[in-house]
Amino acid sequence: MGLLKRIKTIAAADINHTLDKCEDPVSMVKQYIRELEEELEKAQTALGSQLYFEQKHKGLIEQVETIIKDRKRQQQLAIEKDNDDMAKLAIHDRIENEKKLQVLEQQLAAIKNQTTQFKAQVVKLKDTYANLQNRKSMLISRANAATTTHRIKSTLVSSQSENIVNGFARMEDKVMRLEAQSSAHDYLYDLDLRKEKTYSIEVEEEFLRAKEAVSQTQE
Repeated sequence: MGLLKRIKTIAAADINHTLDKCEDPVSMVKQYIRELEEELEKAQTALGSQLYFEQKHKGLIEQVETIIKDRKRQQQLAIEKDNDDMAKLAIHDRIENEKKLQVLEQQLAAIKNQTTQFKAQVVKLKDTYANLQNRKSMLISRANAATTTHRIKSTLVSSQSENIVNGFARMEDKVMRLEAQSSAHDYLYDLDLRKEKTYSIEVEEEFLRAKEAVSQTQE
């Protein structure tokens, strides 16, 4: 018995885990909204039928009230004309309709109470619908943001992204090496320029004559 219970518990846990994975928040929220819309539509339809039934009942009451008034008038006329049988018949019919009116009025009170309950239910469903619509927009926004953040984080921690970052670092190091080599080359070139060069006798003689001429001019 204990083994069967454990198997049942494990199976239920697996099913719930699978269902949890299948329950996309955005899709489920939209489905709940659709179900609430259906409930609201049913409630509004029921309220419409209830209002119609209430109006129809009021019409029956008005008909019975009219009959009672007519029987009272017939009763009075019959008595004035000494028509006892007609008077008694009018009184009997009036009394029966008065009893009927009492029952109809009691029924109308119950119907109105039901109508009030239906109206309150519709108002509550409308308020709930408006509230969930606002929450739906916020929840969808949060779900999209969370999904985007998760994708970004997953990308940053993936092995491929690590390879990219490492490769980028190697390229930076390579550029730094090239820059260092270039700087070293420039430095050696400057040293070469600074080294004392040996010129021909002709150049040296021309240089001395030019230098002497400048000195004489300055004197």
